[in-house]
Amino acid sequence: MRPFGDTISLDEARALIGRALKPIERIEPVVLEAAHGRVLAQDVVATADVPPFSRAAMDGYAVRAADTAGATPANPVVLAWIEKVFTGQMPSRTVGGGECIEIATGAPMPDGADSVVMVEETAADGPRIQIFNAANSGQNIGRQGADIKTGQTVMRRGDLLNASRVGAIAALGLAHVDVYAQPRVAILSTGNEIVEPGRPLQPGQIYDINRFTVAAVVAEHGGVPIPHRTAADTMADLDRALDECLEDDVLVFSGGTSVGERDLILDALGSRGEVLFHGISVKPGKPTAFGLVNGRPFFGMPGYPSSCLLNTHILLVPALRLIARLPPAARRTVTLPLARRVVSAKDRHQFYTVRVADGVAIPAYKASGDITSMSQADGYFEIDAATDAVAEGTLVEVTLF
Repeated sequence: MRPFGDTISLDEARALIGRALKPIERIEPVVLEAAHGRVLAQDVVATADVPPFSRAAMDGYAVRAADTAGATPANPVVLAWIEKVFTGQMPSRTVGGGECIEIATGAPMPDGADSVVMVEETAADGPRIQIFNAANSGQNIGRQGADIKTGQTVMRRGDLLNASRVGAIAALGLAHVDVYAQPRVAILSTGNEIVEPGRPLQPGQIYDINRFTVAAVVAEHGGVPIPHRTAADTMADLDRALDECLEDDVLVFSGGTSVGERDLILDALGSRGEVLFHGISVKPGKPTAFGLVNGRPFFGMPGYPSSCLLNTHILLVPALRLIARLPPAARRTVTLPLARRVVSAKDRHQFYTVRVADGVAIPAYKASGDITSMSQADGYFEIDAATDAVAEGTLVEVTLF
């Protein structure tokens, strides 16, 4: 056994991670269908007006406003119908004095007309159209370039593309857009006892959990999970694993970070890179390590599933989003009374999982090695290092998963 040195606080760990990270610089083009949720890598400047022509904003009649002066329901103005224009076609006639063109919403405005009278304010008698209300110049018209003008910067580098922003790019006729690449995250579990699901277990073996839970979180927060085969508890195999993972942007290993004689992650990391910390004053997740290998962030997560997954949410998610140039994850919380008393480890900041039901927070935490501490929980509340117990009925702020 190799006892821990001094552990650091959660705030110190976060600060060390933050100082070690750099936003990704790699750029790639994507088709517009795949652009949602990506981060723009260059400004988008309009090369054309949107809309590209003035168009009717209502179904009705394109008219010269001056021709409708004085029109009332009791004394309508009568105009001559000369053409009908649908969307997708151009008018072939020019509106002259005393004339009108029937027009559909979105259809190009004909020359000569300066307003649209909506169909509800008219009546047709063959080619004679009665106008019941006087029109104002510009009425019910969407002007060319009213939305976007040629040369306008529509979006800036670093903007996160949501549905409406993708729509604005589509309005410019662009089929592709340059975005920052999503960080590739190498994920693997370590340990002689770890077996791939689907294979039979031998005595002393357990199925890999962490590779799948970490991958799910990575995919949800802007990364591309890259699974790697399990590494055995030997320096040779850990060196092999590190070599294979160095093609990726971030490395996440689970297991091998504690104090047993076969917990060799720190040795492997120290021989290939720089260990920035090992051990955080939190529960669960004390045996967490972080460092750099060839400039790439390396997270050594605890092997216990609940510890690994909680620290993935607490430490990896903010780091990954920073690298991916994404805004911080939205934090969803509810404040509820605690259903029963819980105790906490002295001098360690604890993340206590709970299930939310019937208006209370029901403790769900079992042990670091129990995945149901997480799978049966809706979120967690935090207990600071100075608190050794939280009484039943205490209002706690639950951060939802």
